[in-house]
Amino acid sequence: MPATYDKLGLNFMYPENWKLIDETESLPHVVTLEAPEGSCTWTVHAYPKNVDTDEILKESIETLEQTYDDLEISPLIQDVGETEGQGIEAMFYCLDFLIRAKLLWLETDDKNILLWTQAEDRDFDDQDIIFQAITVSMLRP
Repeated sequence: MPATYDKLGLNFMYPENWKLIDETESLPHVVTLEAPEGSCTWTVHAYPKNVDTDEILKESIETLEQTYDDLEISPLIQDVGETEGQGIEAMFYCLDFLIRAKLLWLETDDKNILLWTQAEDRDFDDQDIIFQAITVSMLRP
């Protein structure tokens, strides 16, 4: 049975054995899901419609660049359900692990969402199926 999150305009289903970290006390509202083994995360940042999405993405990239020396970034356009998202895909080393992350902007009728997913590169494709299912459940009407 999947668990359900429903708070402050964010509603989605997720695997019940994943850890939920709720940081919705301030803006942006941030909710993170972490796989049981801690090797991957799905994070949603919910912003009001009037935010400068380009500036926030730029700041996110700068944070990655300051944190990881061997950072590789490429542009990303990805359909999630019926919604097209734009952002970046990043590859970097953390400890001895190659990490793949996607930062994807998704627009809804009432908010802008920055979705940040990451996992070890060797596991990312398998985890991305779960990431997309969570995201599609959040975007459904």
